Amino acid sequence: LPSDMWNYQEIIFEHGITHVIETGTRHGGSALFFADTLIARQSPGFVVTVDVDPGSNQVRQHEKIKFLIGDSGSKEMAKTIFSHLPEDRGPIFMILDSDHSRTHVYRELEVLVHFLRAGDYLVVEDSCVNGHPVRPLFGPGPWEAVTEFVSQYPSILIHDGERERKFGATAAPMGYYIRT
Repeated sequence: LPSDMWNYQEIIFEHGITHVIETGTRHGGSALFFADTLIARQSPGFVVTVDVDPGSNQVRQHEKIKFLIGDSGSKEMAKTIFSHLPEDRGPIFMILDSDHSRTHVYRELEVLVHFLRAGDYLVVEDSCVNGHPVRPLFGPGPWEAVTEFVSQYPSILIHDGERERKFGATAAPMGYYIRT
């Protein structure tokens, strides 16, 4: 959704984001968008993007993109992702946009959110499926995963409803969070 992309670049600038972590590379278009946004912000950081399909990334030669192949919901991949970031890193923008099943998104939240630091930003993409309000027959997805995660760990994430509602439409309802 164009309004979501606009929101993302504003978040990157307003929160002083230095690194982006993206799950679900697909063709690499959003990884390129995030890399170009970091360049425009003159950030010293880069994008780490993860996908299970080794043929998914069409942007393999970008100086600001590190492409990893594997399961973004595994503990091993979480450790690998964060091993690429410097210890003295600035704020992260993390976007979960891979397998949209509730089970997978919950696994991503379980293994990745605990690596985030106070002030890091998280977006859980495509929480609009399963009738929130689109694709009612999808089955439990990102909305259900993040709702369960937040109820399990109520003090870890703060919902950024104001940012989410900024343009009146989003593919990530109940999906914008700041790490406490």
